[in-house]
Amino acid sequence: MRDGVVRLKGKGLYKVVPGRPERFKAYRVQHNQARGPYKGGTRYHQDVSLDLFKVLAAEMTWKTAIADVPFGGGKGGIKVDPKTLSSEELEALTLRYMYRLKPLIGPDLDIPAPDVGTDGTIMGLLLRQYTDGERERHKLRGVVTGKDTRIGGSEGRVRATGQGLAYCIQEWFAERGATPAGSTFILQGFGNVGSNAAEILSGLGARLLAVNDSGGTIFNPAGIDVNDLVSYVYDNPRNLRRTVGGYPKAQQISKTDLFDIEADICIPAALGGEITGPVAERLKCKLVAEGANDPTTPEGDRVMAKRGIELIPDIIGNAGGVTVSYYEWIQNKRMEHWSETEVNGRLEQAIKSNYRIIRDIARNMPRRTATHNSSRYTIGKEIDMRTAAMVLALKRIEAHYQLEGFSQ
Repeated sequence: MRDGVVRLKGKGLYKVVPGRPERFKAYRVQHNQARGPYKGGTRYHQDVSLDLFKVLAAEMTWKTAIADVPFGGGKGGIKVDPKTLSSEELEALTLRYMYRLKPLIGPDLDIPAPDVGTDGTIMGLLLRQYTDGERERHKLRGVVTGKDTRIGGSEGRVRATGQGLAYCIQEWFAERGATPAGSTFILQGFGNVGSNAAEILSGLGARLLAVNDSGGTIFNPAGIDVNDLVSYVYDNPRNLRRTVGGYPKAQQISKTDLFDIEADICIPAALGGEITGPVAERLKCKLVAEGANDPTTPEGDRVMAKRGIELIPDIIGNAGGVTVSYYEWIQNKRMEHWSETEVNGRLEQAIKSNYRIIRDIARNMPRRTATHNSSRYTIGKEIDMRTAAMVLALKRIEAHYQLEGFSQ
């Protein structure tokens, strides 16, 4: 070892850094609990801020109302790049976060879940710290959702957000008397939401043409084998960054070129603010199906409306995650475990029903059918899909204030 650098045979060079204490900014924002406990993800990312979490917590309030699950909205996390930490450091940071957070949360008060930079492993650590020393700890298992199925997690939760987005896309095609089979799509982001949505759509006969993530952008006009790409990204020990960049069965292109590719569907499933006005001007698609939170700017919305590009807004498009989180919470309360078939059956019914209500609000078509009732939500005029989704959310929240009143 020289100057703190050690060479491990066959594994390269590693720098030994002496241990030292370090401070991290951590947050939890609780927005609204009119409909039930605060609910929202835990994000580990270097670019988070209090203002961001305020926005995301409010969005969870609207999203839980749209999904029609009895939760409110919250969000939180830590300002850190988790990729720079060892597993031991990540564990220590997570346990300390829950230690400080414990007085503010609970299975009937505030229920965290995974988000960017966190997963079922992190949820297991949060659960362990929260229940440490509690006599009836199994009654507290629902304090976090998105757990591993072996410790109370729900079947189908990992794929739930991508699955919910796929159900919305199926419904969009069904309105036109078609299915996703034979359609094409481009994808931004190949994390949990993007990769699972791509796998599900591919299984329905859609063809993936291009993918962008933080490590690169790839394109194959003949189509990309999604299962093979998943293996390259997640099962390849040489792909340490878990990126689509360098995938050998597609050509490497620039990120800006992604939006010039002609496809039926564009799925932004990365971070917010990606579909700007200039990007929307370049899109060559019929539908933007939002998997990420806030991927389209207000200017981007205006441009897409002007160009006639249709929209599945994030607030319903990625509501599958929180919907199955609710199912997980119920299972924990009842000490039950449902099959993935049952979970997906409930999810499909919930997502498609609420999508139909939003569509009816947008078209000002009040209807009462066997699958949904939009008659109490339409407002007497046609509006865009994003506004229609907010109408549904606000009317469901408003009902609690109107019927329960305000405490003195």
